[in-house]
Amino acid sequence: MTASQVAPAHAERHRETHRRFIKQVGEWLARRKSEESISLHQLLDFLANWLIFHILGDDQSLGRQVAAIRSGMDPQAACAQDRTSDDPRTDILLGALRRLYGDLVARNEELLSAQHSLSSLNATLEQRVVERTTELTEVNARLNEEQGKVLEAEKMASLGRMVAGFAHEVNTPVGVAVGAVSQSRELVAELSSLLDKEEVTEAELRERMSMLDETSSLALANLQRAAGMVQSFKRTAVDQTSERERDYALAEVIEDVQKSLQNAFKTTPIRIEVDCPADLQLHGPAGTLVQLLANLLQNSRMHGFADGTRAGRIYIRAGVAGDQVFIDYHDDGAGMTADTLAHAFEPFYTTRRGSGGSGLGLYIAYNLVTQGLHGRIRCESTLGQGTRFFIEYPRQTPLPNGAAQ
Repeated sequence: MTASQVAPAHAERHRETHRRFIKQVGEWLARRKSEESISLHQLLDFLANWLIFHILGDDQSLGRQVAAIRSGMDPQAACAQDRTSDDPRTDILLGALRRLYGDLVARNEELLSAQHSLSSLNATLEQRVVERTTELTEVNARLNEEQGKVLEAEKMASLGRMVAGFAHEVNTPVGVAVGAVSQSRELVAELSSLLDKEEVTEAELRERMSMLDETSSLALANLQRAAGMVQSFKRTAVDQTSERERDYALAEVIEDVQKSLQNAFKTTPIRIEVDCPADLQLHGPAGTLVQLLANLLQNSRMHGFADGTRAGRIYIRAGVAGDQVFIDYHDDGAGMTADTLAHAFEPFYTTRRGSGGSGLGLYIAYNLVTQGLHGRIRCESTLGQGTRFFIEYPRQTPLPNGAAQ
């Protein structure tokens, strides 16, 4: 400005404007460095004034004055001639820019307010999610507890049905034995009466002795039958109410289950066929296997054969393949639709809700295999063509004699 001979008053004003700009920017940088906030209104107002008064005003005025001086005009006259501050367009432009910056500030504040509201809402939602998650966890825990109680109740109900069936079954051989023993006592009394006579023929004695032998044999056979049923029931009842592991013969367990359900099946046209090696000895929770087979047999009787009113067959083939025990259970009953098959192992799902179905039979079977036997169960079924269950679980060999369990 000195080299161009700009009027001293304008030159000093120009320098002062630059000094104020540098000072203001320096103060804001210092405040920023010390993490103090800067008013957005002040910053935008400062930029608007700098743009209008300095860049569009003083700088343009300085350029025009330098051009006029170079063309031969006196510096003071050039300064007096160029009076941009009197130009009304400057005020109009400054007002427009201020309104523009004001709108930007207002929008920015709205955005900040909306962001704050969203942050508050997000925090509230997170709290509500935590609360709902806690509530759902508690409800789920209670539901699992109630399901456990229902499963235990179903187990006890199954045992109760088995006890009722056993009582009915054991009543027949015991009744026959009681009748035979009663007749034996009468024959003993007749023999005693004959022996009191002075004369008795050998034929009479032999006849009474033969009848006594028949009645005692009949009583013994029926008592042995009842004892076998009691022993089978004892094993089955203990197994069903206990999860202890023991050595067992797989064929014997299957036979025990058949005997325990004999009362439920004997008056039906359903035939059960078993193919299992008699010498297959295993070790594990026999009670789990007992309840599994009982559930499958009852499921077939109720659903596959319409509560035993429909004729059919149940095939149980069992054995060992490598380190796995397999059971192939198949009935030729009514079968299931694809939709029913998809929900077969779900708890409380039943197609007989109105006629006593609990929907727990196959759910219990699934849990017995997967949790009790640590195995797998798969079901195949077609409507009208029966149902098949494939069961596999790890084989455990019997413990040596005298080993602790």
